[in-house]
Amino acid sequence: MSTSAHQEAIEQLLGIVNGLVADDDLHDLEIEFLKVWLSGHQDIARMWPGAAIGRAIDTVLADGHVSEEERAYLMATLKELAANDFALTDSAAAAAIAMPIDDTAPVALRDAVVCLAGDFLHGTRAACERLLEQAGAWPVRSVSSNVHYLVIGSKVGSDWLAAPCGREIEEAVALQQAGHRIAIVSERRWIESLEA
Repeated sequence: MSTSAHQEAIEQLLGIVNGLVADDDLHDLEIEFLKVWLSGHQDIARMWPGAAIGRAIDTVLADGHVSEEERAYLMATLKELAANDFALTDSAAAAAIAMPIDDTAPVALRDAVVCLAGDFLHGTRAACERLLEQAGAWPVRSVSSNVHYLVIGSKVGSDWLAAPCGREIEEAVALQQAGHRIAIVSERRWIESLEA
């Protein structure tokens, strides 16, 4: 898929997401439509944000019935993506300016010590830690000089200093300034490293 076709498909996906969350009501047929769209666009479904949407849908449809709690979870995830609009507004780059994120370095998770900060579109902290363990990494609960990566969740906003995870981010920056090799990366970069 060419870069322009890829960008166009992501724009289409985010347009669909915006349309689905606009009325604050997510029907089963709309969830099924989104699942079918992703299955017809495998290139997009394997990359961010399609992969995050696909995982959320699979979680909700796992038992064949969508409970109100699952519907609310999926709506919240889709709203978060619609609000951030990663591909269209380049807000991921803007967030990287607001936060000390460096998504240019390669992420090698095998035998790496990884700390998670904030809330993640992928799911709960436990779900994210399981993904890390499957990739051969060692999840830890706090930043220290032993940590190789601090991964910042996509739900962390521009007010990150006031957020509960702000202290962890500040500590990671202090360690960087002291010469420790801790990389601060986004959830998007982390998920892309898992899919590579």
